[in-house]
Amino acid sequence: MGAVISGIQVQEESLEVPLDWRGLNPSDEGEVEKRIREEKLSVSYKVLKKAQSAEKNLPPLIYFQGGPGEKCPRPGGLNACKPWIRTALDAGFEVVLPDQRGVGNSSPITPADLLRRGKPEAQAEYLKRFLARSIACDFEYLRIKKFRGEKWTSLGQSYGGFITLCYLSFFPGAFKIAFTSGGIPKIPSEISKVYEKTYERLEEKNEAYFEAFPEDREILSRIADRLEAGSYRLPDGSQMTVQRLQSLGQAFGMSTGFASVHWMLDEALQGTGLGENFLRDVWQATSSYGGELYWTLQEAIYMNGKGRPGWEAERQRDLRPQFSSSARPLMFTGEMTYKWRFEEDKALMPFRDAAFALEESEEWDPLYSLPQLRENPVPLYAMVYFNDMYVPREWSMETLSEIGNSHSIVTSEFEHDGIRVGDAFKRIFEMAVRNGDVRN
Repeated sequence: MGAVISGIQVQEESLEVPLDWRGLNPSDEGEVEKRIREEKLSVSYKVLKKAQSAEKNLPPLIYFQGGPGEKCPRPGGLNACKPWIRTALDAGFEVVLPDQRGVGNSSPITPADLLRRGKPEAQAEYLKRFLARSIACDFEYLRIKKFRGEKWTSLGQSYGGFITLCYLSFFPGAFKIAFTSGGIPKIPSEISKVYEKTYERLEEKNEAYFEAFPEDREILSRIADRLEAGSYRLPDGSQMTVQRLQSLGQAFGMSTGFASVHWMLDEALQGTGLGENFLRDVWQATSSYGGELYWTLQEAIYMNGKGRPGWEAERQRDLRPQFSSSARPLMFTGEMTYKWRFEEDKALMPFRDAAFALEESEEWDPLYSLPQLRENPVPLYAMVYFNDMYVPREWSMETLSEIGNSHSIVTSEFEHDGIRVGDAFKRIFEMAVRNGDVRN
């Protein structure tokens, strides 16, 4: 039966999968089992139903979490769950929440796991097994083994949209219908183009922030000056730096991002120094404990077949002096991985050698089949956020124009977290109902 949490039944289960899916088809169960015996991982997932529907067989809606390297949401009750979960449950689905391999309860990667792999290059090869192609194979095997081979309805948020298109490229027969929210990547993947556009959007977000809080322009520069003149430590003992201060701008793509950063800065200047509350809040907002793969794999998620990440976000930043840590007025940075993260963030220090090797790697699993996506038979409904700071709308719309059977809503009403804080999923779901692609 599982636990009942305020009107939601939660069943927790797991499935063994092979570490290495290369050369395997999830439908070939005998070969998969052989590979599992060589080296395996565990994929953990939760199945949610309304308590009154606990005994019913309901169609599954699987959620592909954003990230990379973030676990699925932990369910509260009906009145506390994310809006999209309530919409899915009300529509008669059981909601499947899997932790992607390497995070949460799905064989989470630890520094010890990396060290056992040996040299940094071997560690990097291990990390490559935790990207979208392997995740899609895990979920296809899960569908076959645990869900009677029933076709998925899916919802992919952010990086979950990358996983959706990878999954559709190689196993389109797994789906009834697919939904994405802020998660249509540029295909063909060009990491330089991605960061050119995200820096452009980031500059717009900085302008909007300082328009909303004009006094913070001077406050931010004063904080930076104090950091350069003195020595300040975060609660874990790590050095507080201007680059870390700038990284607070990562929050600007979310609905509460501007406000959360403003109220941190509001408590920053204390006498001639910096306040302890401010330093604590910065640490909580920027520490990677529990989310180490997020920054370690940040550029790897764009690699499709051949190519080298090469610290592209840092290279692009260095072409833009307005984002320098010495610039005044100072500007915030965003969802970009930089070398300093692995030298200043204590959570990431054990991942440094693997991350540096990964950035120089040139061989990757293929992620997408554009010919297959052009002939895509599965209704695909995408919510595209006009001001998205993380997944530029321009590239999303360009990709959608190449995908068969795709539909989209473009909106400036929501930020990147539209399905978490608002009814963005309900909008695209109702569009699918109107089009006759799903029955409600």
